[in-house]
Amino acid sequence: MDNQNDAYKSQQKVSVITIISELPNVIALTVMTFLSGSVIMALDTFESIANVIQGTLTYKLSKKMQGDPSFKYDYGMGKIDAFGSFISASILFIGLAAILAGSINAIINPSSPSDLLILAVIIKVINVIFDIYLLYKQNKVVKMSDSPMVRSALIFLKKDLLTDLVVLITVAVAYIFRAQPLIVYFEPVVCILCVIYVAFLNVKQIRSSMSNLLDKTLDEETQLQIINCVTKIWSDIDEFKGVRTRRSSHTVFIDLLVTFDDDKRYSEIYEVYKEFELAVKEVLPDSITSFVIGE
Repeated sequence: MDNQNDAYKSQQKVSVITIISELPNVIALTVMTFLSGSVIMALDTFESIANVIQGTLTYKLSKKMQGDPSFKYDYGMGKIDAFGSFISASILFIGLAAILAGSINAIINPSSPSDLLILAVIIKVINVIFDIYLLYKQNKVVKMSDSPMVRSALIFLKKDLLTDLVVLITVAVAYIFRAQPLIVYFEPVVCILCVIYVAFLNVKQIRSSMSNLLDKTLDEETQLQIINCVTKIWSDIDEFKGVRTRRSSHTVFIDLLVTFDDDKRYSEIYEVYKEFELAVKEVLPDSITSFVIGE
């Protein structure tokens, strides 16, 4: 749990750096978009806004989960974690259709690249440097936690670095060859490809998040492993009534329905429970077990 708390604390620091670095970037990109009329800069502006929203959301969720230990003991933590991942992945879909429409319009009604694109090149070089630094910091957080939210933030930053590199190369090429007649089609075509790529990445992330939001039954092999753990305490229980299992996010919840002799002391029952819990942890490290005692 301490390691998980440290991971959430580190995630908060990365999120704060992301927000602080992206806010002035949003302003700079917005100004450049209006001055240059570049469609790929418009896409990049929207990406930067999404980064601010995603960074803020990740910060709030990681702070909540790091500061409230009650999430460890119910089924809600994985849900909230996966929901944060789902929201983060969904943000970029807002406006992608408009960017796509703008790119198609730029192909139909082409215009020559602006000389101001040299400023965009400088901005994007700075963005790429920050992306590499943030990706380095996020990779350290991922090594501390396998949380869906943390992994979602890593995917988001990888996508951001790739997008910034593509935008940097695109605006650089558009500026260098701005006098060539066919260069007017270069930016919108690259922008369309970027929109398709970003949409593809986010569909994958949303699918993963939705899967974690839904409770799932365990596969047959895992259920057999649990039954095998029950056999290790078979002589210590009076009657075995059954076992209830479910998976929520990465956590497996196991309720063992048993009865004990009336004269069995609580301390003895607790020892049986600990033996069962340790046996389950060997095969399912991310599991929470409990005894349901009675008829």
